[in-house]
Amino acid sequence: MRQSGKIVAHCSTVLSAAAILGAFTLSFATLRITTAPHVKPAEAAAPQPAPAASSEQDVTQAEQPSTRIEEVRALAETVAGNEPAPAPKMPAPEVSPPVAADPTAAQPAETAAPPPQWSETEVAAALMECVHLLAPIVAEVVPLAPLRYNDCGTPAPVLLRSVGSKDKVAVDPPMLMNCPMVVALNRWLDKIVQPAARATLGAPVTRIVGSSYACRNLYNLPNERRSQHAFANAVDLPVFFLADGRRVDFATGWGPTQRDLVAGAKLVPIVAKTPLGDPDAEAVVPVKAKPVGMTVAVKVSAGQAIDTAAAAAEPDAKTPMPDPLSAPQAKFLRRVHQGACEVFTTVLGPEANDVHRTHLHLDLQNRNSLNVCE
Repeated sequence: MRQSGKIVAHCSTVLSAAAILGAFTLSFATLRITTAPHVKPAEAAAPQPAPAASSEQDVTQAEQPSTRIEEVRALAETVAGNEPAPAPKMPAPEVSPPVAADPTAAQPAETAAPPPQWSETEVAAALMECVHLLAPIVAEVVPLAPLRYNDCGTPAPVLLRSVGSKDKVAVDPPMLMNCPMVVALNRWLDKIVQPAARATLGAPVTRIVGSSYACRNLYNLPNERRSQHAFANAVDLPVFFLADGRRVDFATGWGPTQRDLVAGAKLVPIVAKTPLGDPDAEAVVPVKAKPVGMTVAVKVSAGQAIDTAAAAAEPDAKTPMPDPLSAPQAKFLRRVHQGACEVFTTVLGPEANDVHRTHLHLDLQNRNSLNVCE
C-alpha cells in the first residue's frame, strides 16, 4: 500500500508540472496574439520596407522563449523533488593584447646576387676546342663540369691522368687543367723530356708529380694580379720518376744557380792579424772562394812567410772540385727547362728566383710573342 501511495503521489506531481507547463505555454501564445498589431487587409497587401532592428533587440527576443522554457523545466524539476542541474558556465574568450612590431627585429636579408657562370656559348666553344685539340694525341682525361669561382676557373676543364703513347707518362695525382695545357704537356714530354732522359739518365720518364689549378694571385700576394693557375692554365712540376725507379727533382738535382756562383766568387773580407810576441799564433789570409761558395782558411805560423798565391792554389792541387753542372741530373733538368721555352709562353725555374728554386712553372699566358724563359 505504501509503495502504491508513493507511485500515485509521484504521478500527481508529474501531472501537476505538466499542467503548469501547458498553462504557461497557452498564456505565452495568447500574449503573442494579443500584442500583434492590427493590420488592415489593404495595408497588408502593400509591401512596406521593414525597419532595421538593432542586433541587441534581435538577440533579446530570440533569447526570451528559450529562457522561459528553461524556467518551466526548472519548476517541474523542483516539483518532482529533483535539484535542477546548474547551467554550465562558458569561459570567457581570452583576448590577447595587440603586439607592437619590434623595430629591432631582424629584417629579411637582401637576396644575394647569383654567382657568375659561364654562358652556354662559352662552354660550347671550349668543348669544341677540346675535341679539336685532343683528337690527334693520346691522353687519358676526364671531362669535368664548367668551373667558375668569382673570376677563376675555366669553361671546359679536364682531369689529366696520363699522356703519351710510346712512352706513357702517368700524372699521379691527376691534375686539373684546360685542354691547351694537355696538348702542350704532351708535346713537351714527347719531344723534349723523353729524349733528354734517355740521353743523360739512360731511362725514360714514367711519372710526373705536380700541381695545377688554384684560385690565387701571383705569389699569393693580395695586390698582385691573378696567377695563370687560377685559370687552370699552368702547372708546377717539382719531380720526375724514371722507369728504373730513380727520382730526379729540382731541389737537389739542379745544382748551384747563377746567383749562387756570383755570390761565391766574391772575396772574403778577412784581414790577417798576428799578435806581437807570440811566434806560435795563427793567421787567416783572404782566399778567393770556389764557385760553389766554399771559403778556404789557411792557418800559418807567425814566424813563417805567408805566400797568398800558394795558399790559394793548394786546395786545387790536392782535392779538385767537380763541376756540379756536369752531373747527369743537372744536365737533364737544364735540358728540359730550356726545351720548355720552345713550347710554353712562361717558363720559370730555379734561375728565376728563390720561389721557383724547387720546381718548374709552365703556363700558356698570352704574351703577344714576348715569352718569359728564366
